[in-house]
Amino acid sequence: MRVHEVMCRPVVTVYADIPVRVAAVTLAQRGFAALPVLHRDQRLAGVLASGDILRAGQPDTGVTAGQVMSTPALAATADQDLAEVIAMLLAHGVRSLPVLDDQGRVQGMFSRGDALRIMLRPDETIAAGAQSVLDDYTGPRRWRATAREGTVTVTGDFADASERRIATALARTVPGVRDVTLTTADLAATLDGATATAGRPR
Repeated sequence: MRVHEVMCRPVVTVYADIPVRVAAVTLAQRGFAALPVLHRDQRLAGVLASGDILRAGQPDTGVTAGQVMSTPALAATADQDLAEVIAMLLAHGVRSLPVLDDQGRVQGMFSRGDALRIMLRPDETIAAGAQSVLDDYTGPRRWRATAREGTVTVTGDFADASERRIATALARTVPGVRDVTLTTADLAATLDGATATAGRPR
């Protein structure tokens, strides 16, 4: 999964040349961990976090966000693997970071809270997401998705190994999926029948 699939957008940003007091009010009102700070050409200049503002104390009126922000800014690229971005957050001890396109412009933000919400998504939500992407590819309910503790099971008829790879790849795009298993419809029916038989009194 790529970070652009789960990042938060649209992004609230501030310019490096605005008064830091104005940026601080924006940060407090929005309740964000940090704000991307931009040059006037829209490229990332740095990141302004609550800690940066607190360290600045009571800045003079002429102090700008660019003078207080953290730079160079830690940032992810939009196509970067989600696991790598989570590792960046932890390794650098930051709560959030901007996500950039290939021209260095901010496209979104990704935070530890976003990562946690992905990890703790209910199985019902994961199954519904997996079913939706599978139906978009095959049509309604050719393959059926269920989920348990983040593992998605895709049940159906697979024409060949290529279709198995496609089903697995599609299910893995859903946020919160930990693993994917495939089961043919005939095998699923056999297992269900065996379970039912085992449960009958003799």
